[in-house]
Amino acid sequence: MLASYGQNSESFRSLNQQMWQIPLISMTLTGGLWFGVSKADAPPLFQVSLLALAAIANLGLLFVLFRLRYVMQRHLDWLETFNASGFVGAPGKSFLTRPLMVRSIFQLLLFLAAITSSVLMVGTMVSAGWVGGSSNSDRAVAFYERQAKDLAENYELIPFEQAHPLLFTELGGKPPKSVLDVGAGTGRDASWIATNGHSVTAIEPAASFRALATRLHPNSSAQWIDDRLPRLEKLTAQRFDWIILSAVWMHVHPKDRPDAMARLKSLLSASGKIYITLRLGPPDPAREIYSVTVDELRDLGKPLGLKLQEFGEREDLLGRQEVKWRTVVLSQS
Repeated sequence: MLASYGQNSESFRSLNQQMWQIPLISMTLTGGLWFGVSKADAPPLFQVSLLALAAIANLGLLFVLFRLRYVMQRHLDWLETFNASGFVGAPGKSFLTRPLMVRSIFQLLLFLAAITSSVLMVGTMVSAGWVGGSSNSDRAVAFYERQAKDLAENYELIPFEQAHPLLFTELGGKPPKSVLDVGAGTGRDASWIATNGHSVTAIEPAASFRALATRLHPNSSAQWIDDRLPRLEKLTAQRFDWIILSAVWMHVHPKDRPDAMARLKSLLSASGKIYITLRLGPPDPAREIYSVTVDELRDLGKPLGLKLQEFGEREDLLGRQEVKWRTVVLSQS
């Protein structure tokens, strides 16, 4: 009888330790997975997988608590029967001391953690364009709407010839060309090109940037249009000698890039060229920035008859150490 009592007491202590360890396990697991998601410069599939694992793990531990508390109660019932005089039931009546309060609080926290992981998972899927339609850079546009004034101060301090030495050579003092500036921002580039005698169509989806461009460059003859890749729906029969994408391609969702490249090709004149600056650096979810590579761009252009030429890599002009830029030109000849 004493041996049985000792065995059940030891078993009860083991169950009690397991129950108290579950919150620690949950916090360690969930925190580790969330940290992994926040730091991962990996495809959305990896991040979604981590968040799904966190949600499933929290729900699983929630149900484990049911089982542990049930077995503990059976042990308590046995101990009360075996040693009624020495048994302490602690049947509290207040909100904080009533039976099952500890289990209920733990389970609530686990449920909330599972819900949070699920919400983050859905958000990641939406950002990746897996649900709710393909990405159209809404978050990027929203970011630029909020930060337009601060960003404009930095952009406008950099002269056109320093930002785009290749275009400075190709367009400076040359016969008039038709130029499409996609993602024209504050209008620095469009204004310089137009001032040098070229016909410029400036595409910019952020209203704040378009408003700033009008104020900063009131004498510019550039025509401004609210549109965006991959469709550029407001452009119809125009053909351009130069299409410029300065710090834009990284905002185009990878699955939209074939359509975007095909659309750009359709807007080229027979001898036209597409000028692209590629941002080489970590993704930035707040601005909907995706990874880009020269090889991907070359592969996208090849079926369309576009040849890619590289013009070297350079440091970021805004002083960001983790970001570099590579200039490429695609053409039909």
